Amino acid sequence: MKSVFICAMADTLSAASVDIRNGDHLFGPLEFHSYLPPTNHPLPFVPAYLQDYYLQPKLLKSFLRSDACKGLYRHCDYLLALADDCTDLEAHALNELLTACGAKSVSMEYQAFLLSSDPSYLAVTASKRSVCVTHVIAGKDETERIFIPMDEATEEQIFAALNEMDSEHTQPVYTFGLPEALEDVGDPVHPQTLARNFIRLL
Repeated sequence: MKSVFICAMADTLSAASVDIRNGDHLFGPLEFHSYLPPTNHPLPFVPAYLQDYYLQPKLLKSFLRSDACKGLYRHCDYLLALADDCTDLEAHALNELLTACGAKSVSMEYQAFLLSSDPSYLAVTASKRSVCVTHVIAGKDETERIFIPMDEATEEQIFAALNEMDSEHTQPVYTFGLPEALEDVGDPVHPQTLARNFIRLL
């Protein structure tokens, strides 16, 4: 089954074609393409792909049809990995945007829950607005989260949040999308891992 995996980053949407076989197995490597809207982005805390919103379907369609995106399939199911501080309104807007660009359906999951298949771990993810520290526990209905504004996010602040959630330091720590200066707080995860874990949830 051909699908498209979309990962919402700070100002870009990272997209890759995925070929799902035998139920939950990803076939072949993933080639990612980054969509950064070619417009001004005056709002400091809003992702670029949600600014000038009514122009975005046309711009994203043009990107998906370009030579840079050969192999992406527009008219199929889309898997959308949301930033962990994404609001319901933003998630709805992204759903509408991808549907307008040809998605038959859009399945969504927050990035923290896609970083590992471990039954329990700490996830540190970043968006344009904040760094989010999440304690992911399989099967648990409520999730403990700490949001740190991006302009206040230092290693000390992140380690303090990790210590608050796991004072004995027994949990593995996985990171995604952090600025280079903060990458040492855990083990960085590649977007391909998010795609593979997403497929296992379908």
